[in-house]
Amino acid sequence: MKIIDWETKGNVIRFYLGNDDLKEWYGDDWDDRPYEHNAEMVYKKFVSDIRDIKLDFDDVVIEPNMGHLNSPYSKDDFRERMSPCLVVTKGKDCPEKSWIYNNFQDWLGYEKSIKIYFGDDIQEVINKLEKDK
Repeated sequence: MKIIDWETKGNVIRFYLGNDDLKEWYGDDWDDRPYEHNAEMVYKKFVSDIRDIKLDFDDVVIEPNMGHLNSPYSKDDFRERMSPCLVVTKGKDCPEKSWIYNNFQDWLGYEKSIKIYFGDDIQEVINKLEKDK
């Protein structure tokens, strides 16, 4: 199963999953920027499963709109893998002065961050997120 959309609430991520052979998926206004003010969730007809992942309290979950009033991304950009849809940094891997990392680009550039893309295999993502637990 592959990731085709997401939502977050604090350090809980809800992944919407499609079958591995799914070639195309989308939702309303996925071609509009910024995604956070325009795009709806992926259409239900493409969703085969939903998986909720609870991360540790000290983990950092960053979405592409963080640090922007209007991000430069559309959900089509995520589907085309032009940018990850999420960046997660495990608490143990956070830099000592993590407060200086206050936006998506900062965390995206941090070498210990886990980048999550549309189309990624959910089990591989879970393995990365649960490594060293």
